[in-house]
Parts: sequence; structure tokens; C-alpha cells
Amino acid sequence: MDIELIQILREYDSIELGSQDRDLSKRYLEKYWLDITEFNSNWLPVKNKIFNPTSKDLPDKMFNEDFELLVQKAGVLFTKEEYYALQKCMLAAGDKFFVIIENKEAANAIESDHVRLRFTYPVNTSWNELCNDNEKHLTTEISSYDLLVNPQKNFFVFGDSGKWGKYTANNYGYTPLEIIGFKPELASNFIEQFKLPKNEQEEILAWLPRNYKKLIKW
Repeated sequence: MDIELIQILREYDSIELGSQDRDLSKRYLEKYWLDITEFNSNWLPVKNKIFNPTSKDLPDKMFNEDFELLVQKAGVLFTKEEYYALQKCMLAAGDKFFVIIENKEAANAIESDHVRLRFTYPVNTSWNELCNDNEKHLTTEISSYDLLVNPQKNFFVFGDSGKWGKYTANNYGYTPLEIIGFKPELASNFIEQFKLPKNEQEEILAWLPRNYKKLIKW
């Protein structure tokens, strides 16, 4: 078993969670955890095709130059509506699986010895499955809080097609941002699902790092 999985299972084996949340967390981790060997051999090459390997966090340019970009407010990794919108785009891209990787090099990350989260999912994973069948209680167990809600974590999300990715910078100062990158052939899919109203565009434009202002596809 992956040493990091063993470690993170121990971290969440806490009496403070209660037996139900501990069991939920353990089942979720054992089902979706991305083994480091699989990540390095199968997923890291895909990540480097999408995201600039030398970029650490915003305001760096996170995506490689052959990707078009959209932007929206962050603060959480997904809402239910955003997740299903992204799922439509993943299906259009031909993905079979996608991953969620916590950025261990985020600029404002809190010093911690905790294992950084790393998960893999089939593209047809439902919202309830992503939430560990615990959508109404997003405060305690691993999937709901640390993955979906925690405002102190930044994440890479991308599919096995290598045609899109999103970088969620929940911890980017007082202006949390999410950058979505995609190949030009998928532009119509992502714009249909994620293009912002004009008033929100103007607000976010003021938040954007200067080196992004001419890159975003409104």
C-alpha cells in the first residue's frame, strides 16, 4: 500500500471525527486515492503537458502557451453545478478519468506535515459519490471538507485526455481565483459552460494578476 495512503489514513483515524466519519473517510481514501507510483508514471506527464512545470502558484502563468483560458471566482473547489458543467466538458474531451491534486507548492500554503491530497475518479462519478454520499454535511470527513470546502487549499484538476485543466487558487490572498485552460478545439464547450456575465467579468478583471489580463478568453 502507498506509504502516503497509510499516513493519511492514520491522520483521519481520530476520535474527534466520530466512528461514522472515520469509516466514510477510510472507504473514500481507499477507493479514490491516487498512488504516487501511478501518479508519477501516468499522470505527471499529462500534468506537464497542461500546466507549466516551472510555475508554482498564482500569479505565475500556470498553463502552457497552447491553452486558451477562462477565469472565475474560487473559494471552493466545486459547487454541484460547476462539477456537472465540467463533467460535460470532460465527456466532450474524451476523458475516461480525472484527477484532483493538491498543490504542495502553493505560495500561501500553511506549514503542515499533512499529506497533500491526491485523488483519481472515473469521469462518470456523480456529485454524491464525489462528496462521499455526505453532501449535506460538508464539515468533517475527508472528501467533503478538505477536498471541496477548505479555503486554505489550492488544487490542480485535469483529465487523462490532456486537453484541459483547471487551477483553483482558493488561498490566493483576498481574491481567490480559478483559471480554466483548454485546447482551442474545446473552446465552445468550455465557454458555453463557464463564460461569466459581463458584470462579473469586470469585477474579476480587477482581481487578475497583470500577466493574465490579456490571456483570458471572455
